[in-house]
Amino acid sequence: MTVDIKIQRTQKQTVRVRQAEIKDIEGILILEEEVWPEGLRATKEQFISRIETFPEGILIAVTDSTIVGVVATEIIDYDLINSGSTWKEITDNGFIKKTHNPNGDTLYGVDLSVSPFGVNAAKLLMEQIGKLAIEHNLKRGILGARIPRYHKVAKKMNSEEYVNGRRGNRPIDPELVFYTRLGLKIAKVIPNYIEDPESCNYGVLMVWNNPFYGKPFPTLWSWLFKVK
Repeated sequence: MTVDIKIQRTQKQTVRVRQAEIKDIEGILILEEEVWPEGLRATKEQFISRIETFPEGILIAVTDSTIVGVVATEIIDYDLINSGSTWKEITDNGFIKKTHNPNGDTLYGVDLSVSPFGVNAAKLLMEQIGKLAIEHNLKRGILGARIPRYHKVAKKMNSEEYVNGRRGNRPIDPELVFYTRLGLKIAKVIPNYIEDPESCNYGVLMVWNNPFYGKPFPTLWSWLFKVK
């Protein structure tokens, strides 16, 4: 099965989302270098392994022949209450070959990289991932979000205070704002989740429960799904 293609036109650009292929890796690596700090960028070997293991779950957003966004996922069994695993453990150190389970119940977000120039690319990628979870009749989608501005205030408040704090009716960290606007909920803070000095090595478990889980004809329901 191939994921459906989503095209959205804006005043400045057309963004097209499609399944990633091995030939796209050079462009993906350029994007990774643009978006992520050194030490957090995915490698060529990791993306080859991801595409070979779960091609449906690796999507790119393209505009004017340039890759402006990529999302990588895997299917896993995940205990939301008791699991405190690190990103490396959950993702087979980013390769997903040993951790992807086609018979699992949860779609896990391994990596989301979007260029500042990719208008609406992040939203379109997340929408397609939501459709993928629905089509596979999975209970939920989850990811570990960064909190890249936490290091600026870590001496003033602990991680729980920062994550649960609000500026108006929104989270303090812009990354959490992005995910909550898409309908994901903050579940818990995970210490030592990833080697990320900006987030002081914390991750935040974000959860989206599939409202169509268990309904017949999941592909039909997926066409009705749109992120906020």
